[in-house]
Parts: sequence; C-alpha cells; structure tokens
Amino acid sequence: LQECWTGPFFFCTREKQPWMEFAESASKGDSFHFISELARKHRMVIVSPILERDDHKQTIWNTAVVVDQNGRYMGKHRKNHIPRVGDFNESTYYMEGDTGHPVFDTIYGKIAINICYGRHHPLNWMMFGLNGAEIVFNPSATVGKLSEPLWPIEARNAAIANHYFAVGINRVGTEVFPNEFTSGDGGPAKKAFGHFYGSSYVAAPDGSRTPGLSRVDDGVLITEVDLNMCQQVRDKWLFNQTARFDMYADALEEYMDPDFEPQIIR
Repeated sequence: LQECWTGPFFFCTREKQPWMEFAESASKGDSFHFISELARKHRMVIVSPILERDDHKQTIWNTAVVVDQNGRYMGKHRKNHIPRVGDFNESTYYMEGDTGHPVFDTIYGKIAINICYGRHHPLNWMMFGLNGAEIVFNPSATVGKLSEPLWPIEARNAAIANHYFAVGINRVGTEVFPNEFTSGDGGPAKKAFGHFYGSSYVAAPDGSRTPGLSRVDDGVLITEVDLNMCQQVRDKWLFNQTARFDMYADALEEYMDPDFEPQIIR
C-alpha cells in the first residue's frame, strides 16, 4: 500500500487538527484489524504504511506495519529520513525512525520497507540489502513537480546495486484541502498539494522492470518474481564480494569528526 494510506497526505497543511486523528497504534489500531482480516482471508503478507501513535509515549511516527498470512502482527519499520523540501513539511508531525533497517522473514520471502524519502538515500537501500532483504518496498506519496524525473530511476538503481527486487509504490490523484496553505517560496496560497503521479512498478536485480501503473488512475500491479535471481545476480556481479565496506566504514567515521578534512589533492 502507499505511504500513510489511511488518509490524505496532509503534511503540506501544517495543521494538526483534524489530521492527527489519523494517528493510531501499529498493532492495535483500526487499520491493523482491517488489514489483519484481509491478510488471513487471502493468505497474503501485507505492508500497511500508517501514521503511528506509539502506545508508550504517544510519539508520532511514519510507520509501515507488516502483517503475515495468518493476520498476525509481525512488526514495523519507522521512516528513517524526514523530507524538508517544498510542501513536504513532515517534521511538523513525526520523528525520525528508531527501528534501524529490519528485514521480515515471511513465508513468501525476506522483505523490507524503505519509506518514501528514504529512496533518495543510497545507504538506506544498502542497509536493507546487507540485512538480507530479497524484496524492498518503497511506499511513497510524491508529486510530479518535485520528483517524477527521479521516480523510474531510483528503485531500479537500488535493485541493481543491492541484488534484490525493489518496488516503487506511489499514490495517485490530486488532493484538495479545506484551507489554503503556502509553500514558503513566495508563491500564492493554494488548497492543492499537486498531482500524485502513481506509476508504481517492480524492478529486478538484473535491471529489468515491469511497466508502471497509470499516473492518473488507481490500479493493482500483480507480478511474479523469482527470488533465486537475487543470488544468481549476486554471483554474477559480485558487488558485495568486491565492495570495500571496511574502507567505507573508516571513511564515514572520519567524516563524522567535526575536524574532518576532505581528501583533496591540489
């Protein structure tokens, strides 16, 4: 399912009411019970991205809930990267995730979820692969003016670089809100965020991909994937074997030092 599928993508408004009422428990909320029944009925594993209100501190998170084929709550992943670009004012509502890069070992394969803006961060994709993901879903809500040129490239690149299937999922249509809001760019106030261009697709480790769904109409994409391809492509290209993770780790540790000096030769 798309990012925060239970409601409109209201983050552009910066309004707390009534939108915060969509926040719910990951394992006890209405959407979980709804999805659980469908998963059990159809023997499906379902990824359900919601706005979560945690059961302890009442903290708000952008969360993907994984429900297994028996309707059981398997766990959740909270969005690691919060956008601060254009009308994506999401830091007004929720915190950066604290769940790392979990992989869920389902009966249909090892799956992970890289939520929306995380697709712009190659290391985020990489960590799911290092944890053993075979399919990484990217539930999103993004509009044409901002990101459409990037959309067909990023998940496909991730599939190639990390030897797994990557699934780009985007909502579709135009949402109009009751009150006008501004974008902080000097432009006039407006009530619409922009057009969510859909175009969901599946990319394979060998660089192939399915056609995308419509950019204007709702749709369901049914795709059969051969998870053996993950290992076959890994053995062919040896990206993990030839990677210099030790060198990257050392360089990143140095970069985190406030006194870091770039390795530039003049």
